[in-house]
Order: sequence, then C-alpha cells, then structure tokens
Amino acid sequence: MAAPWLRDAWLRLVTAFESNRLAHAYYLKHYPDKGSNSFIEQFTKYLLCQSKGKSACNQCKSCLLYAAGNHPDTWILDGTEASRIGVDEVRDLQKNIVNKANQGGFKVAVILQAEKMTEQASNALLKVLEEPPADTCWLISTKEPEQLLPTLRSRMQWLSIPYPEAEQTDEQTAQAAELFDALHKLTPLPELKDKAVAAEWLNTSERLASDMLAQLNRLPAERFYFPGVRERYERLTQCSWLTAPHLSQWVSECRQLRQTYQGSPGVNLPLLLTLIWSRWSHFLLGEE
Repeated sequence: MAAPWLRDAWLRLVTAFESNRLAHAYYLKHYPDKGSNSFIEQFTKYLLCQSKGKSACNQCKSCLLYAAGNHPDTWILDGTEASRIGVDEVRDLQKNIVNKANQGGFKVAVILQAEKMTEQASNALLKVLEEPPADTCWLISTKEPEQLLPTLRSRMQWLSIPYPEAEQTDEQTAQAAELFDALHKLTPLPELKDKAVAAEWLNTSERLASDMLAQLNRLPAERFYFPGVRERYERLTQCSWLTAPHLSQWVSECRQLRQTYQGSPGVNLPLLLTLIWSRWSHFLLGEE
C-alpha cells in the first residue's frame, strides 16, 4: 500500500487470509480521497488472484480479468452518485453471490457508501450475512458507520484505518453554529428550500446532536464534529433538564428520518426536519 495509513490494515487482512481467519464481511470508513476505494480494489484483486503472495500477482487469469473490468466473481454497488441504494439492488447482488465462483476461487461483493441503503436493503443484506456463502467476502464502505443498522454492524468486522484527520470546513462549522443559535431562538431556523438542502441540514443536525451529547458527556475535543462551536455548547449547562438519553434520541431521530427519506424519496423532508427542529428548540428552552 502506497499510503502509510493503509499498510497496517492491509497486513492485518493478508495475515487473516493466510491463517484462514478472514471474516466474511468487513466495513470501513468511506474516504476515497485518502485511498479507501483503492484499498478495496486492491484487496478485491488480492482475494481473486490465483497466485497471490503478500499482494496480487497481476499476471494470472483472474488478475487480468479484474484489470479488464470483467471478472465474473466480483460485483459492486456504488452509492456515490445515487440518492439511495434500494432493496432490489441488494437482492440482485445476493443472487450472484450465492452461485459457485466462476473461476473456482473467492467471490467478492463491494458496497460503497452503504449508509445510503434503505432499511429494507439493509435487512436484505443482514439476511445473507447471517448465513454467508462459503469463500465469499463483503467489503463495505460508509461515510457514517453509525448510520448502519446495529444488527448489520454486528455481523461485520470493523476495519480501523487511521486516515489523516479531515476537519469540517468553515462553511459546515458556520452551518452548525447557525443551527445551534436557531434552536435557542437567537436567530430564525434555516430555510429549507428543497430536499437537497434539507438533506445537507439533516447531516448537520445529526452531527450537532452528537456534539451536544459529547459535550454533556465531557468527551475530549477530538470527539467533536464541530470543535469550533464548542464555546456555544457551554449554554447547555443552563438546561438542567437535558440528559444524555434525550440527545441520543435526537441522534436516532435524524438517522430514522434519513432512512425514511431514502426509502420513500417522496416524503416532505424539509417539513419533517423543520418539525424536529421546532420540537428540539421547545425542549432546549424548557417550553415542553
């Protein structure tokens, strides 16, 4: 692996394969700018390779098929450009994965940005992971691991990779500060002009709620999405009625709303998110 932060994870997987301890499914942080997609591609090729060492040989029939983009024993669902990954897409992938390998070796299924799976799609994947076919490996990336169903995460092995830290942009931090002030009625609630804008604010809402929970639990600065907003979080000390379970519920509400939207794009996301904000605001101000 060219990137140093990927080498340890690579060696762990290779060692697991060589010792016959490879898990049937791994999930990792989706971070293509730091090599996550390349990592998945290289490990897929390694598993399919017929003459592997510590890496793929790049010369056998499987390696040549993979390089040509038409290896029959690997499949990918790429959610990068999609608004959601539906249940039919996952079921189509399942139909392929249960068949015998065409080249007589491993089969590899890849899902990129798995947080975009609908709840039905997640449950469909869960079923196949509960009884995984032999000589099969799932490689799954996600921008937000916590958004995957807990039952789904429990069936996979987390592949920890120490990517170089990426701080939130100034625009994202300003957005979080704006929402925090709006929830305290210091400024109007943000205007959600369309579903795309609402989807961005939904991400900010979940991360803000996570930060507020981190503040309440007195976690270190590196555990915050928006460290630049931490001074504002001190206001939470005035809300004696606000508890960790409340904030955990707020985080869950955001995730459930995202699942609902991904499963039914026709729902009025701007309205539903605005209603959540209004309820949060009333609670923070002791108006409930």
